Amino acid sequence: MNITSLKVPSWEKHTGLLHGFMGRRGGKSIGPYAGLNVSYRVGDDAKVVSQNVCDLKLAIGIHDGRVVTMKQVHGDDIVEVADTNIKEAGAADAMVTAKPNVFLGVLTADCVPILFVAPKERLVAAVHAGWRGTLTGIGAKTVKYFADKYNIASGSLEAALGPSIGACCYEVGDDVVEPLRARWGKLAGACIERSAAKLHLDLRRLNHAILAEAGLPAERIFELGPCTGCAADEFFSYRRSGKETGRQMSVIGWQS
Repeated sequence: MNITSLKVPSWEKHTGLLHGFMGRRGGKSIGPYAGLNVSYRVGDDAKVVSQNVCDLKLAIGIHDGRVVTMKQVHGDDIVEVADTNIKEAGAADAMVTAKPNVFLGVLTADCVPILFVAPKERLVAAVHAGWRGTLTGIGAKTVKYFADKYNIASGSLEAALGPSIGACCYEVGDDVVEPLRARWGKLAGACIERSAAKLHLDLRRLNHAILAEAGLPAERIFELGPCTGCAADEFFSYRRSGKETGRQMSVIGWQS
């Protein structure tokens, strides 16, 4: 079973932590969803999606516990997952859990998946950062959530940003650029590139910068994977393929 699974090498030292930024290779979906599509919301056969989720869990090493997702709405709401029996945590774009055997999954097809871990406290978070979520600072708000709810300093957190669309493939207009510049100033300016009359946004770089500004040490912020727009064989991309395409999942959680 040839499934793409990218992992942070240094996280392997955290005994009991399971994680992975999954791609589209493997799986049983066909047509525009061909590969390991794990979204039930894109029009794929639900039975096939369920089989893909099982394959994903096996690839990550999840033998006991369930993967919890959320109804992602491009906002900045954060939900705490305390119920070990749910499959979906509701409308939100970030989830945090302190429960073992609860594995948080974020679905993407160009947006930035961000996985957080607090190793000493054995807490994790999964974040979906599209440009609107980035505008509201969903990553920084998750850092603040750890501090407010669990008294975990930003310097104790680690974060990994997975495969997402690069500036090479992400052409944007003033309707995106201007709000980002107004909110993030020089941080946003450094992530906006101009090619002839076109503007391109490096969304992952901007989220990286926002996390650094929120207090995460540089050596605790990781980036994995290529541009999803370029890597057609490896990852789904909404910008490349249009509305009818699949979603890959990024997963994190602690075993008991």
